[in-house]
Amino acid sequence: MPRLNETDTARREAVGNGAYFVEALARGLSVIRAFSRERSSMTLSDAARFTNLPKPTVRRVLLTLVDLGYAETDGRVFRLAPQVMSLAVAYLGTDLVATVLQPACERIMSMTGESCFVGVLVGEDMMMIANANRQFPLGLVPSIGLRLPALSTAAGRVLFGMLPDDELDARLAKATPKGSTRFTLTDREALRATILKGRADGFCITRQEAMLDFCAIAVPLRRADGKAVGSLSVAARVERYAANPAILETSHRILDDEAARLAGLLV
Repeated sequence: MPRLNETDTARREAVGNGAYFVEALARGLSVIRAFSRERSSMTLSDAARFTNLPKPTVRRVLLTLVDLGYAETDGRVFRLAPQVMSLAVAYLGTDLVATVLQPACERIMSMTGESCFVGVLVGEDMMMIANANRQFPLGLVPSIGLRLPALSTAAGRVLFGMLPDDELDARLAKATPKGSTRFTLTDREALRATILKGRADGFCITRQEAMLDFCAIAVPLRRADGKAVGSLSVAARVERYAANPAILETSHRILDDEAARLAGLLV
């Protein structure tokens, strides 16, 4: 196998990647991640633009995915194929998700009547890895793998609050807070204060910050040894909260109880 030249080695080290880093694999994954609910199908030019990769590279990746059955094309437009779900099976089928977290979400939904999910931190996003949800309007149904800007969600702020102070500050310095709605808090200092308050209180609440018409509450999810695993959250429509303000208080108690119960099961 050819050795990296000094230029390539320096470039990879500059972005935190070692000599082991497989560029082709990273590019292939970035092309897969470029597809989303909003971009379920893309032309070659679309994919190159969203990944910021050269067209010839993206073309080779897409055609390889087609050959392997992970993507489909009509000759101009590309879309992911059902086979791509097999990439997630190994993780979603683990005991942690299938037999611990997913049933917990379903229990909480049955007790609160509201949607419940487990989130983890992926870069600047909060990603759902388990959920049980009520039917949301307008096709807005949270699903496993859904990503939202972490700083605008209660679950994401809890996750940031579980980081050591130096890592929290480093991430906030690099973050680009996004105003998902007119209610979204985007000032870094205010966000830091909110996150630290949530850490001290043991929960975070957001009201119409991640998306209009919804409020949410989240608590930390830890193993028995205290190691952070994720966050456990309940989301409710604003009108339901307005009609029954105790929803969040009741949900908080249920979330705390369930998080404590789960601590002994998370390994």
